[in-house]
Amino acid sequence: MKALNAQQSRELEQRAQQQGCPLLQLMEQAGAAVARFFKKKYEMEQKRVVVLCGRGNNGGDGFVAARYLAENKARVVVLLVDGQPATENAAAMYRRLYEQPAVRVFSYSDDRELAFSLLETADFIIDAVYGIGFHGRVAAHMEPLFEQVSKAAAVVVAVDIPSGLLCDTGTMEGPCIRADYTVSFSTLKCAHILNPGKELCGEVSVAPIGISAALIDQQAAAVQVTEMADVVRAIKPREPESHKGSFGRLLCICGSTGMAGAAAMSISAALRCGVGLVDAALPRDIYPVVATQAQEAVYTLLDILPEGKYSVESRRSLEKSSSLCSAILLGCGLGVAPHTKALVEEVISGSRVPVILDADGINSILGHIDILKTTDVPLILTPHPGEMSRLMGKTVSEIQQNRVRYARQFAMDYAVTLVLKGAGTVIAAPDGSIWLNRTGNAGMAKGGSGDVLAGMLASFTAQGIPATAAAAVAVYLHGLAGDRCAAQLSQTAMLPTDLIAMLPKLFLEIGR
Repeated sequence: MKALNAQQSRELEQRAQQQGCPLLQLMEQAGAAVARFFKKKYEMEQKRVVVLCGRGNNGGDGFVAARYLAENKARVVVLLVDGQPATENAAAMYRRLYEQPAVRVFSYSDDRELAFSLLETADFIIDAVYGIGFHGRVAAHMEPLFEQVSKAAAVVVAVDIPSGLLCDTGTMEGPCIRADYTVSFSTLKCAHILNPGKELCGEVSVAPIGISAALIDQQAAAVQVTEMADVVRAIKPREPESHKGSFGRLLCICGSTGMAGAAAMSISAALRCGVGLVDAALPRDIYPVVATQAQEAVYTLLDILPEGKYSVESRRSLEKSSSLCSAILLGCGLGVAPHTKALVEEVISGSRVPVILDADGINSILGHIDILKTTDVPLILTPHPGEMSRLMGKTVSEIQQNRVRYARQFAMDYAVTLVLKGAGTVIAAPDGSIWLNRTGNAGMAKGGSGDVLAGMLASFTAQGIPATAAAAVAVYLHGLAGDRCAAQLSQTAMLPTDLIAMLPKLFLEIGR
């Protein structure tokens, strides 16, 4: 599914108008869609609804919703929060309100105390103050109103986007209405997926308003949002005559003393995602721990000499394993000792197959990241915000304020696929295209979740799925597994290993 920025949303509306769909008609359909949302979800008769309407077209959508809700016998009050409507179409819909005499209209500026009282006693509040074109900070005289909405016990539903939120970045410069639900028109918007916007939007539903699917398909998008349909397209059914060689061979160079669990989780996740064979290259001393948890892998055991180098035999074994594999995963508890840093550099420069850098694989190249430019094979990096800040020399706050921009910049500068982890994981391709993810929850914020994701991603890559698609599929399924675990086990009690245990059920659904 596409997610549009503000300019792209305007372009889509303009093209719809050029094809004979007037803006007034789109506004009517938008307001009707908001009313349908309520009708499907709630019994509205005699419910108290306050519709906050701004001066622009978002307010026009609110006028229409008010009219339809009154027809459904709700007790509707329209609150003009910033004076009379200022656009031609919003003014037309304001005049049509008087066709429905049951709707009462008040002005916020005339009687603030009355406005606050209405909000305090409302069952539902509809936020139609600002739309996707909003930028800057909410006007000072509106801040008490927004504060009152936040105090209200009512269910809050935003029209297209919560007011105060910046459409393109999902950030805000001042107060912002927090919605329980958001009804978006035609497509998702970037702010629905990017935090903190994602949290402020609540549950988002996309409603058609008469713009054809063909026009939406033709519209350039800021980002793509991964859906189950994308996963189904990427993971093909297995042919009856398949064998383990049909599904790739993954070399996992992971683990170190004290970090056996990271290796075990990444290997187990890779195996659960269908790769034909996992060759796990790890220090000999952690082999007994890892092998008991991942029995299906084969193992290349590495010996580290007292001077801190791999033995000659270990290096030969690694060279052989590298020559046989279809993808390499580097990281997941690998450590950042001098011998591992040297190995990471050698693999990146010399690999003939895709390489996935996670955790210590990323930390090993800090200070000389230009090594990423020394290879033509696909590279996938999976940093969390802290690692991303070190890669780019930015603060974590700077990265988090504009995750899409920095992910895209890094991916294009270094010709890599970049998976910027966190709430609303961002996947950036070397060509600048962006995929965003909506699955996942805070219960996954535990040590080991990243190792599971790295193993899943590496597995799909080893099976021949292109880098960006493999990343999008892995991130989506990883988050979906987390959501299922949270529902069954709670966010507090769920563990990264539970994600691996959930994967078979997800693959059954994909197969169906």
